[in-house]
Formats: sequence, structure tokens, C-alpha cells
Amino acid sequence: MIYSQSITVPSYLCDTDDRLHPWAAVRLCQEVTEYHGNATGIGFRTLLAQRKAWVITQALYLVHRLPEAFEPITLETWARGNNGLIAFRDYRVKASESGELLLAGTSQWPLINLDTRRAIRLGDVVEGYDNHDELATPYSQLPKLRLPAMEDAEVVLRKEVGYAMLDHTQHVNNSEYIRMMWDYVRGAGLTLSQPFSIEVAYAHESRLGDELSLRHVAEGEVHYISIDNPRGNSIRARLAMLQ
Repeated sequence: MIYSQSITVPSYLCDTDDRLHPWAAVRLCQEVTEYHGNATGIGFRTLLAQRKAWVITQALYLVHRLPEAFEPITLETWARGNNGLIAFRDYRVKASESGELLLAGTSQWPLINLDTRRAIRLGDVVEGYDNHDELATPYSQLPKLRLPAMEDAEVVLRKEVGYAMLDHTQHVNNSEYIRMMWDYVRGAGLTLSQPFSIEVAYAHESRLGDELSLRHVAEGEVHYISIDNPRGNSIRARLAMLQ
């Protein structure tokens, strides 16, 4: 019920401090999700034949420490059940040698019809699937992520969606928004010492050629970020220090 995979952190996934980039940490969580899905018969290729795919709508990552380049780490993930339309999945990343908890996360995944882009009732798709009730974070279901008024905030970063940002569902991979956020955060000289949390809610998908515009509002040490595409809001995010 808990899927585990051990790797050594590649240097090409690290930042200028030789720490795993937050974008890469999120991408690794996706990767271990895919391995687990394949092992249990509900992975991408199995569902693609049925014109279905998992998409993420909200996630929370509690980052206690970003591992260093070449550090051995263990990735864990498990399914926590569903409410009929949304499947819940949790994560842990540990230092392989000491067992130190580096990251804990939770995420919410509807299943969509790839032709209509509409959510499908999970029903028979996950019937008989083994779930694990343990919570990696304090949340069994994430509350709605609310931001302060962002409409009047200045656009501080613009980026055109390139081919490398897309994944096999033909839209911008959710981790790419984390990369864009960090381009702004680090480029603007904002300090976000570890440990910290990343909370993201995903709305309208972004496609090749779209221009993404990022807005930022700070309230003390809490940073709110909104990224829009030409069709509306694409993601809402909150970065904060862990207490």
C-alpha cells in the first residue's frame, strides 16, 4: 500500500546552492506517483487507452530540508482513498541513511476524460484498490486556497509556454509553475529559509504558446502568488515559513 523508491539526488536537479530544486522535488513526487500507478494498474498508459488521465487540482508540500546533490533519499507515496470524484494521495521524502523526514506532502487528483476535459466519477476505476489511511500532513482534505486581492498587483514576471514545459497530457506540467515561482522568488532576492511550505491550487490548464503572467503579494513572511494564462487564472499559490 506504500510504494517506496530510493534514488541518489542528481546534481542536474539541484539549484545554485547544490540543493534539490523545489521544482524537482515536486517532479519527483509525480514520478513516484506514476511508478505506483503503473504497479497497481491505474497508471498513465493503462488509462490513456481508455482516454482518461489523472490531473492534479491542489497540493501541499511541507519542506523540512531540501536534500543535497548526491544525497541518497527515499521517496514514498500512497493512496488515501477518494470522495467519488477526487482521489487523495500523500508523499514522504526521507534521507535514506538517517531516516530524517525531508518533505511531507498531500495532493488531490480527479480523473478526467481526455476528449471532454471533464472529471469522471472514479467508480470502477479504483474499485478494489488498496488504500492506506495514514496522513503525511495534518490534512485529510485540503481547504480551499484563498488569496488576497491580486487584480491590482503588478505583473512581475511573464513567460511564454515552450514545448519543454508540457507533459504527456499536452498541458503545462504542474511542477513548471513551481519553477516559474522560484525564478521570481530567487530573482527578486526574497528570502525563504527552510523549513517552508508550498501550497498550490490549479485551475485553468496552460498550453503551448500561452503567455503566463505572475503576480505577487506579500503579507509579512507569507507570499501569495497568482499565475494567469490568456483564459484566466492558472494557479494560486502560498509560500510560508513552517512554524
